[in-house]
Amino acid sequence: MNWIEQLLWIISILSTILFFYQIISALFKKTPEKNRKHLFSRFFSFHNIVAFLSMFGWTSISGLYQGVGIATSLLLGIVSGLILMSIMTILFYYMYELRQERHKPMNPSNLLSTGEAISHIGKKRSNTGSIKIRINGVRQIKEAMTDFENDIVKGTKIKVESITENDIYIIKPL
Repeated sequence: MNWIEQLLWIISILSTILFFYQIISALFKKTPEKNRKHLFSRFFSFHNIVAFLSMFGWTSISGLYQGVGIATSLLLGIVSGLILMSIMTILFYYMYELRQERHKPMNPSNLLSTGEAISHIGKKRSNTGSIKIRINGVRQIKEAMTDFENDIVKGTKIKVESITENDIYIIKPL
């Protein structure tokens, strides 16, 4: 093997090992995600660079062993690595957007505004309780208060009237 093949093998093996380590650690560790709002900042993340090096190395080695010249093999490796980085950037960006969408406060027009009280809720906003409600097709448990004259007991069917700034649902019994 000449020096370029040896270098490509070293790049491929080390970056693949690092790539699999990242995958395994992502499954078992709960690390906080960096707040990268823009696509460009995600493109040059550590995950993407490792994936690029892995794809670049293996594609270049494959090209060399198929009889393609060194320059063409390296070009194919660079192009395939950039394509992989682009795909991963787009996927991570949309996953981030979905995660942010899940944490946005809902307004009553976007949700199915009926549900059920699952704990005692005091009259005239005297104390908070919990309700079970379906939001965008997903059943969730939220904090709630009422302006109603009587307490709302567990199991009462409720309707959402509004949502406060701090995400507490104002409800009334059906």
